[in-house]
Amino acid sequence: MFVLIVGGGKVGTYLARGLIKQSHEVVVVEKDARKAQMMTNLLESDIAIVGDGCDPNVLMQAGVQRASVVVADTGDDEDNLVVCIITKKHSNARCIARVNNPKNKLIFESLDSDRPVTVISSTELILEMIDERVNAFDLEPLAKVGRGGLELVQLRIAEDSPARGKRIADVQLPRGSVIVAVDRGGGDVVVPNGDTTLQRGDDVIAMIKRDNRQDVCSALVG
Repeated sequence: MFVLIVGGGKVGTYLARGLIKQSHEVVVVEKDARKAQMMTNLLESDIAIVGDGCDPNVLMQAGVQRASVVVADTGDDEDNLVVCIITKKHSNARCIARVNNPKNKLIFESLDSDRPVTVISSTELILEMIDERVNAFDLEPLAKVGRGGLELVQLRIAEDSPARGKRIADVQLPRGSVIVAVDRGGGDVVVPNGDTTLQRGDDVIAMIKRDNRQDVCSALVG
């Protein structure tokens, strides 16, 4: 497979290295001659073309018309958008674009409804990881109950949660742990029973024993 990468920074360099190891054909377009030379030295392969990836002639020279995948990986969202537009005009390649400002995602996604651009927003990825994982590793109780080590805790059901799509009765919670409410956002709070199915984005409020924190996290968060 032929992959064309526009942007020869650290991410582009490491991506190129990984693709070469997988025996893919790779060309990288980088407008900074110094960066292009550093990449050539590091990868010990002459895969870099010095030029502006926003220039259709440069992309044509790099082989965009025969590419299977084009990765727009510059540090500028506007440049990445231009790369995707040129690619879609001259090629049937799949476009993957790095987006620095999450507000720009919709612009990329609206370029082509038939062959949508795959948008990667590092900002959103990091925020999502923090949002979905923080409770698993730093589970702060909402309240402590009595003197028996009971706590009221809240955990988020993520996309990859082992409990996602399961009935509460089928979730392997440790003994003495009870799910008392499921907050589905927008004011929709469910008092669950064993047949309640947990969904992505649910905030599960449970009564647990302090000693069972890790087991509860494993069952609900993963």
